[in-house]
Amino acid sequence: MFNLENFLTVTNTINYDNVSENFMELTKQVVNSYFADKAMFKAENFKFYYYDDYVFNTNTSKTNYITLYVEINQPANIKAITDKKFERKVKDDKIKDLHLTLKEIKEGLINEFVQVFDSNTTLWLEKYSINISYNEEIDEKMVNYMLKVIPCFTYKNENDVEGVIYYNDELNAVEIEYPLISIKNIIDKDNSTNGLFYEYLIAFKNIFMQQKKVNNLEFEVFETILYNVPNEFFADRTEKTIMNILNILRNKNLKEYKTIDEQDFAYTSKYKSFSSLYAKHSISQIEKALKKLTVNNKN
Repeated sequence: MFNLENFLTVTNTINYDNVSENFMELTKQVVNSYFADKAMFKAENFKFYYYDDYVFNTNTSKTNYITLYVEINQPANIKAITDKKFERKVKDDKIKDLHLTLKEIKEGLINEFVQVFDSNTTLWLEKYSINISYNEEIDEKMVNYMLKVIPCFTYKNENDVEGVIYYNDELNAVEIEYPLISIKNIIDKDNSTNGLFYEYLIAFKNIFMQQKKVNNLEFEVFETILYNVPNEFFADRTEKTIMNILNILRNKNLKEYKTIDEQDFAYTSKYKSFSSLYAKHSISQIEKALKKLTVNNKN
């Protein structure tokens, strides 16, 4: 008999509220310092927000990342079409010709961060983010904080829905997402299922990690998969319910899966780097693990 409660362990190794508040203020200081001499940007052009409220409530990975978006509305940064000196390096009409590119902004911000952190800190650029690994001694124990800063530009789609756009250096591609909408949709889904969405999300993550013997998960894999299961299937905590959920996942065409923000299709989008193969693999690993559990329980 499958017991959901056996798989609801959440990994939180940091004081999130304290760290997030301090890191937010520090990042604002860094951003203000970097843009102080750049007249095309004003204070009202910046928004700062976390993508962590639900992430930490459902985290099962050994590594805890705190993710902070630095959204930049940049009307004065866009070059006029008549400027012939600028050579566009990204062949995508979603990226405008800019005076100051995201790559330059990321490099500038990481140099500013270097000035404010001490030798207990490691900083590096990765894909679309500035990553910071920071060690702090608390109660005679060394605690590691993993911080991720995502500089991005404000973007509006054809339906005038506001999101963000950035460039993924590793994939050499543009990515578009709507993080504030995603956060709202995740919270709404959990409320609509009386908290069972979070519970099954945590359980799926733990089952997969045990099956694969891994310590960390790819970002938003199971969030996206389970978000596409209709709310009524999160009925209760029984084995029948998890089998019904798996049946939906097994039979639903991955091409129909929406992103959590519901502005695009997760596995066919040009602007979202989700792997359909990894999604199929993840679902199959859950099935294998549950079959193994069922056999062991019968024995």
